[in-house]
Amino acid sequence: MFKFRITATVLLGLALVLSGCAQTGRDTPKTTGPATSLSPAERAEQALSLAANSIAPHRQLHQLDAAEFLVLAGENQQALQVLSSLDQNALSGQRFVDFRLLFAEVAMAEERFFLARDLLTDPKFTANADQLPTSHRVKWQKLRGELFSLLGEDEQSIRAYAELSKLVTSTGEQTDISEAIWRLLTHISQKHLAALQAAESDPLLQGWYTLASRVRGNQGDMDKQLREITAWQVEWPDHPAALNPPPSLTALQEVANNLPEQIAVLLPLQGSLAEAGKAIRGGILSAWYGVRGARGKTPLIRFYDTSSSDDIGPLYQQAISEGAGLIVGPVQREKVGQLLDLPELPVPTVALNYLDTPSTEPHQNFFQFGLSSTAEARQVADRAWLEGRRFALTITPDSSSGIRALAAFRERWHERGGTLVEVPAYAASQSDFIALLKPELQIEQSIERNNRLQRLLGKQLAHTPRRRQDLDMVFLIASPSQARQIKPTLDFLFASDLQVYGTSQLFSGIQDPGRNRDLDGVRFSAMPWTLPGYSADAMQPTEDLEPIYRHMYALGIDTYHLHQWLGQMLLFPNIRLPGNTGMLYLTPPDTIEREQPWGVFKNGRVVPAIQLQKKNLEEEHQTAPSPQIP
Repeated sequence: MFKFRITATVLLGLALVLSGCAQTGRDTPKTTGPATSLSPAERAEQALSLAANSIAPHRQLHQLDAAEFLVLAGENQQALQVLSSLDQNALSGQRFVDFRLLFAEVAMAEERFFLARDLLTDPKFTANADQLPTSHRVKWQKLRGELFSLLGEDEQSIRAYAELSKLVTSTGEQTDISEAIWRLLTHISQKHLAALQAAESDPLLQGWYTLASRVRGNQGDMDKQLREITAWQVEWPDHPAALNPPPSLTALQEVANNLPEQIAVLLPLQGSLAEAGKAIRGGILSAWYGVRGARGKTPLIRFYDTSSSDDIGPLYQQAISEGAGLIVGPVQREKVGQLLDLPELPVPTVALNYLDTPSTEPHQNFFQFGLSSTAEARQVADRAWLEGRRFALTITPDSSSGIRALAAFRERWHERGGTLVEVPAYAASQSDFIALLKPELQIEQSIERNNRLQRLLGKQLAHTPRRRQDLDMVFLIASPSQARQIKPTLDFLFASDLQVYGTSQLFSGIQDPGRNRDLDGVRFSAMPWTLPGYSADAMQPTEDLEPIYRHMYALGIDTYHLHQWLGQMLLFPNIRLPGNTGMLYLTPPDTIEREQPWGVFKNGRVVPAIQLQKKNLEEEHQTAPSPQIP
């Protein structure tokens, strides 16, 4: 999902540099033999042979040649090994710069993201970056922008892209940079944007933060957003966002001209799913009244009760005949399937659940949206992998959603190349988690080893049991009350050092420091509305709702905004839009998914986990102090 690729442009550039090295007069010893008849892999082998028979600095220059040829040959892992073993202090001038940039790029391609960060943020290198040729500064800032974005360091990424915008000249490049900055700004909460806007002294960044704050402050009212954008352009006529605006921002006018005037919402308002339906309806109405109260333009909304019939067809046709330009619902999975059996869906239709079997073929006007535990599980797997975890213990319930989420985590984890140890699924009534976890942590084996040693030596030994040592994380799906039992049990079983990752189910948005201290250090994919400062207080569900229904209330808020956002998603499939349940985006052919921020428990309270947590890997490359760039 997040694999960094060395681009064809970079490979072509390397080829041009290498083929012309004899003409450029660089200080690399010339590789002997008919270079033009050798493949990149053969030339790499030749350079390594020369390096083995050379002394500094020629040895390092040949190694760098070899790494460049290995990249051209697609052998990134071997290139990384060569670069890791190279003594960079023997390099100087242009070849030192080449080494740093190539090393960072290959590290990113091989998912060694924190190594790449060390290389791209070295203070001595950074202090002299202004002395680099423009082409190298462009590459350096582009790598920084991409890497910081990947690591969740959005402000640093924005700064890198802003600097990049000062270095490129073509309209296409400027527009691409504007779009990249705009997407990053959508990740930042309204409260944080206001703080950045107030503190920023750089006019370029000040303009970006001001624009983003004005647009975000009128979320839900596209007409007001357009007026604010126009006013901002008048105030900032020379800003890159005015000269080369992000395409996803300029598309707002086209979307505004085609908004539905009437929305039909198909929800279960009676029976076993009534509470869920009412929570979603409450969120929709909260968002509608919020815009209405600010004298904004709102569509007419009609609600239809799906619990009165087993067949969704007649109710759907009724909504169409009564003038719906957008239909939202139903919630029941079997009724979502019934939609696809209808002869046609004449208007855009957003089902509030996901089919058991994902769609592979597009269906005209059909989309799926909801609270997916499987999507969250995959995000946890991606996050843990980025943070350097490779050996996971899973603790999940035996519910249908827990089984699906475990399957999704397992599939993604194995796809990445990770190792999995699965604790048997626990029941909702589980109270003794020691009996459940102890066998998988192999505590008894540790005790038995000590007993055998005592029998062998014939005396008592001081002994602290140890858990198995081939684990470095826990994937946990649990309610807050269950998690408060599981995490202390892990600590009791000598597994307090394992990083625990969970889903949004861990936190209902109500801070409870006294009871949640046992969860300190647990990281989880969070609903944005539950994190301090991410959403307006007026959009918060009441505390008397059960946790799952509080999340459904937030889903209702996002469901209302989809009448504006769906058009943007269709025009720009890569766009992310900031919702209360996550950053929403469209995955072909028809799924609206959520990319969630991260929270962490600290002193019993939940706070945003802004960036990735680096695992302390012994094998992580430690970059030596870099020489000054001449």
